[in-house]
Order: sequence, then C-alpha cells, then structure tokens
Amino acid sequence: MSEHDESSVAAKVIERLSRSLPLDLQGLRVTADSTLREDLGLDSLRTVDLVIELEDQFDISIETDDLDAVRTVGDLVLLIEKKNGTSSS
Repeated sequence: MSEHDESSVAAKVIERLSRSLPLDLQGLRVTADSTLREDLGLDSLRTVDLVIELEDQFDISIETDDLDAVRTVGDLVLLIEKKNGTSSS
C-alpha cells in the first residue's frame, strides 16, 4: 500500500489518538514517544476501539498478540507500517 508512507501513517495515528483522548487530557500534544496507557490514558476498552478504527483506516488486521510489544505511539506506527508494507525495516 504505497499511498501510506511513514509520515502519513504517523500523522494519521497521532490525529486519531488526539481525537480520542479522555476529556481531562484534551489538548495534550501527542508524539511518537507518548505512551498509550500512562501518557494518553488509554485503558483496555479505548485501546480496542482505537485498534478497530486503525484496522479499518489502514485496511489491516492487528492481532492481540501484535499489541503485546506496543507501548508508545511510535510502536503503534511501526506495527501499522509493518502490517501495510510501508516499514523501512
């Protein structure tokens, strides 16, 4: 899926995350180093909702086991890039 380069994947993930922040964290700057749970306050339910939306947006499938190593926004971006074939690694 060549239409999704690294920067567009990261921008789309960050934009999506920014829209889904809990009310008390609205306006927080989301970066690649932001942790999903600690910094962004994503609990298990919000994480599942986010994954479903990202799967639809990028036309990929993310397994529960894939999420084991995802701690930061950057980790999530790398996983999506790997799944849609845009990863440079």
